[in-house]
Amino acid sequence: MEAAALYFRFKDNLATIAGALNSKLEVRTMPYNTSIPLEIDLLADLLRLHGLEFSSSTPGFARLFDFQQWYAQNEEQVNDVMHHVLEDKKAYMRTATGTVLQKEMLYRRLEYFKETAHTLDVMMAQQQLHSPKHFNYPYLNA
Repeated sequence: MEAAALYFRFKDNLATIAGALNSKLEVRTMPYNTSIPLEIDLLADLLRLHGLEFSSSTPGFARLFDFQQWYAQNEEQVNDVMHHVLEDKKAYMRTATGTVLQKEMLYRRLEYFKETAHTLDVMMAQQQLHSPKHFNYPYLNA
């Protein structure tokens, strides 16, 4: 998917993820409780390079809701930064694992939120259709 399309759908993807996590959808067996806060932190690191300060020490999914609220208050500035980063083909940033292009870092974050929103959306649709569970975990049904 084009970077611009990911950028324009970011707010909707955040809303889809938050809606799924606020629903009765069963996500305990999924890695989202770990991966979503990590992706939020990586995105916040990138935004911090451009003067936008988001920080949250809340664990798990709560960090997504904190970020969503912060994003709603700073949407215009965040979108300006994202647009600028996507246009800049030469800006680098240091990470714990080395140096990467800011554009690539942002693109990967946006792609993650798109894929997560899509997966959770499909899971919610399956739940609403009362699709049978594919796996039977006895310890989850106790």
